[in-house]
Amino acid sequence: MLDVAVEELSQFVRFDAMLAGAGTRDADGAVVITQVLGCHQIAPAFIAEYPAVAGEDVVGQLFAAYPRIVQTISVDDYHALSERETGSVAGGRAGRMIANYLRKHGFEQLMLAGVDNSFGLAWITLYRHDADDAFTPADAEWAKHLVPGILYRWQRASCQRQGVELPSRLLPLTTREMQIAIMSAQGLLPKTIADRLDLSTSTVREVIQNIRARLGISGRKMTADDLERYIAAPPTKRQPPPIVLP
Repeated sequence: MLDVAVEELSQFVRFDAMLAGAGTRDADGAVVITQVLGCHQIAPAFIAEYPAVAGEDVVGQLFAAYPRIVQTISVDDYHALSERETGSVAGGRAGRMIANYLRKHGFEQLMLAGVDNSFGLAWITLYRHDADDAFTPADAEWAKHLVPGILYRWQRASCQRQGVELPSRLLPLTTREMQIAIMSAQGLLPKTIADRLDLSTSTVREVIQNIRARLGISGRKMTADDLERYIAAPPTKRQPPPIVLP
């Protein structure tokens, strides 16, 4: 599958190395790599060393927040990002850390494109060695259209190999319902949730009741463990339709 992806991308975008990964966002907004979907001309040390600098990676944090934005950046840009933060010692340190990490492995240019779909967060990063050979807007346009399909096929195949349920049978919650579920599992009261999301308290209570019913929870509060277990396991076949909120 990796060979197919490399061939497909290289028809339209030139690159020296490629890394495809899946992961999560941590509490600080950094990307945590949980699975390497594929890599081409990438040393194992490059992957192993990333967690140590992930918290300083501005590009990774931007991707975690807006995964559908294609980013093209040079190592010099990491320095420029920090230099614009006048007087920011921490910003300068972060820029240098990422720049040194990339240059240690011979990379001067990168382009990152990804998705955040029903299988989770995933991305492909393409790298070039030449500092004067930046990725172009045309390269980014190709990545915008090619990468999501490649990643979806990878994610789906990975889940099937591991025996994980496919997304059509996973947690049937809208984005707003998931927000409410997470806040409730964190112990926030319905009124507090309503204020934060600009909803009525009665609407929030109704949503929580429906979510609890789907998760089979009764006689106790909903917890984060309930959500995690339910996402990892298929729900029962008979379920009420999701509530559509404005």
